Amino acid sequence: MQFELSTCHNDAATIAAAMRTLDAHATVTLDAAHGRLEVLTSAAAAQVLDKLQGLGCGARLLEQPVHISGGSTCCGSCG
Repeated sequence: MQFELSTCHNDAATIAAAMRTLDAHATVTLDAAHGRLEVLTSAAAAQVLDKLQGLGCGARLLEQPVHISGGSTCCGSCG
């Protein structure tokens, strides 16, 4: 699932550590320059949003996936 971040001063490692308290296998891809976050997890979106809020991150769930550099939405057609 992907999120748009309005505020977040944490790095990917901090966010990943928080997500792993929900799901030990969670992975994150953070595009801080564009305020985008992808979280691959078995946790529910509401749980992820709660964790992000606990980290001081304002976030909203994106309805449509966007390309996040290094994330799983890459279709290989860039370039």
